[in-house]
Formats: sequence, C-alpha cells, structure tokens
Amino acid sequence: MPSSHISAIANALHRFVVGRDGEGHWIARDEEGVTGGVFADRSSAVRFAAMESGHRAGAIRFAPATVRLSLFN
Repeated sequence: MPSSHISAIANALHRFVVGRDGEGHWIARDEEGVTGGVFADRSSAVRFAAMESGHRAGAIRFAPATVRLSLFN
C-alpha cells in the first residue's frame, strides 16, 4: 500500500477529546463535532474514543478538570 494512501486513511480517522460535562457525566467527542457520546464512566468514554479513532496513538486527549465539555459545542 503506498504511503500516500496510508496517510490519507490516518488523516480521515477522528481525534477525540475526553472529559466531564457540568453534571459529571463523561463525554467523548471528536474534534470535528461529527461523533461522540455521553458515558457513565471514564473507561467507557476512552474505550469508545479508542475504537472510533482506530486505536491510533495520540488520537485521544483529555480535557483539563477545570474545563466542562458539551457534546454539542
């Protein structure tokens, strides 16, 4: 497989941010606002983000504890 094709596939995969909303729920959402979800615990949010990002290293980042995420912004 040509390296340009591999780069195109990698760029198409989502990058995610994981953190909590104002009510304490865990949020995982992609940086483009295309996909995401609300989860009962951190590990479920991370598992979702890892699956959706193809388990790529560096595809998931965590919001600081002082930042409240929303699924819709």
